[in-house]
Amino acid sequence: MAEKRMIGYLLKELDRLINERFEEDLAAGELSRRHWQMVHSLADGVRPAAEVRDGLAPFWEHDSEWEAELTGLVNRGLMVDNAGTLELTDAGRSVHDQAFVRIRKRRRAMVEGITDERYAETIRTLEQMVANMSGAQVA
Repeated sequence: MAEKRMIGYLLKELDRLINERFEEDLAAGELSRRHWQMVHSLADGVRPAAEVRDGLAPFWEHDSEWEAELTGLVNRGLMVDNAGTLELTDAGRSVHDQAFVRIRKRRRAMVEGITDERYAETIRTLEQMVANMSGAQVA
């Protein structure tokens, strides 16, 4: 019998592939993954910068990244920072919309062949595993 891969390996490999493929898709619009997250968080309209920053906090490796990424997007003319309130410019909305076409296509490809029920069960299983491992003590 072939050796089965453990969940840790599969999660890391899927994460690696998601990052790799999404970076490829976003590079077409000259966006990094963090740029995409920032731009996409404004797709529905104006939001306080602190709210966007806090929502993306788990993705930053260093606190200083936020300011550098924000400055880059403002300097490129993709968003404006009005006294702590962020908004996409027309150029930012265009870049977002073009990238979102590629992202939606990639997301559909990722779940191809998986029924809605199987996908929902996978999410529930992963949520339960996270809950089980959060602060869990093994006796």
